Amino acid sequence: MAEGETLIDRIGIYDNLDEPVPSWNQPAVIATVSASMLCISSFCVVSRLYVRLLVIRARGWDDLFVSLYLITGLIGGISLCLAPQFGLGRHFIQLKYSDMQSYLKVFYVTNASYNMSTTLIKMSLLFQYLRVYRSGRMRTICIIMLVIIGVWGSAYSFMAWVPCFPVKGYWNMGADAKCYSFGSTKANDLFRTYVSHTAVNTALDMVVFAIPVPLYFQRGTVRRTKLGLIGLVTMGAIVNSLTIWRLATLVEHRATTSPTFDPTWYGPISIMLGALEVNMASICGSVPIFWPSLKARIDKIFVTREITITLNRRSARFSGDGCEAIELQHTAGENRETANGWRCASRAGSETSQSRLTELEPVHVDKRRQHYMDDFIMDQVDPLREKGAFIVESEIRSDGLRRQKSKRLSRKKG
Repeated sequence: MAEGETLIDRIGIYDNLDEPVPSWNQPAVIATVSASMLCISSFCVVSRLYVRLLVIRARGWDDLFVSLYLITGLIGGISLCLAPQFGLGRHFIQLKYSDMQSYLKVFYVTNASYNMSTTLIKMSLLFQYLRVYRSGRMRTICIIMLVIIGVWGSAYSFMAWVPCFPVKGYWNMGADAKCYSFGSTKANDLFRTYVSHTAVNTALDMVVFAIPVPLYFQRGTVRRTKLGLIGLVTMGAIVNSLTIWRLATLVEHRATTSPTFDPTWYGPISIMLGALEVNMASICGSVPIFWPSLKARIDKIFVTREITITLNRRSARFSGDGCEAIELQHTAGENRETANGWRCASRAGSETSQSRLTELEPVHVDKRRQHYMDDFIMDQVDPLREKGAFIVESEIRSDGLRRQKSKRLSRKKG
């Protein structure tokens, strides 16, 4: 490619009309992916702001910058959803001149908002780190990175919003205007601008997402914090992968200028990867803040009750001389017998409570039949049967204390 070759010179120099349509160029794919990621990102950011401002009431500079990102992200996402209507995904040479101008206007907004979004989300993350690093070397690194990213982002954002003097020269393809950087009419200058921005953006992403890693290895870091850091670094790795992929696509087609200048045909994949990058970065910075509060509310919705079942021994005591107590179950712990024939569980240092069901009129039958004729057993077999009167008798025995008994007469009628 010649050094002074312009974009107009490169239109139609190579016949790419027979190339298969990439999946990224499908209008449905562009609209669906961009709209869905925009909704998820916006939900996460709004949830983060809700928790910070209204729940814990701990607003800070990071919330301001993520709010600004929400504005630029919405502007860029909406313009990207509209771009297929003006030619994104089709060959540039097949568009009418009015459609070319319309597409360049939409892309102008998309590109400028993307440049601002990449800056704002990084600064929001760094201000978020400053909440953790109150002093020391890591805090100094965060401040230095804030200055670097602020200067870098301001410069490229200005070049994106004001690529020409006057600005309308951008969608007029440089006619009667002085253009530079993102609005340059020279193919090599345009390529250098996009590649330099993406390369520096990739390096800065790596540094920003690597800053909290030392916290993982600090002594005393709780398991919950470590899991959060693992999630943050994992999502950061995804963001870095997207930026590297985007850089590769820009280099492959030299920022849509090779083998021919066809921005609407070679541009969709780079544009979509840029949108996914900032959306994922915003999710990465928002989830750790609103998730604990959201999880607490989910736990209230899906309530889990723990039920503890306690087994009490039941016995029947018969009136009459020489009658012994009949218990439903004897355990190894029952090794003491009182003067009147009651059995007590032997447990050192604790009180033993026994509850016995005694019939008013004793019936001398064998023990096995008496067991199966017990009121409690019969209630389980035939809950609709007629119920007689019974007495619930309880005894509390403790070493060093006198025995206390209580009786309560209860009559149930079927």
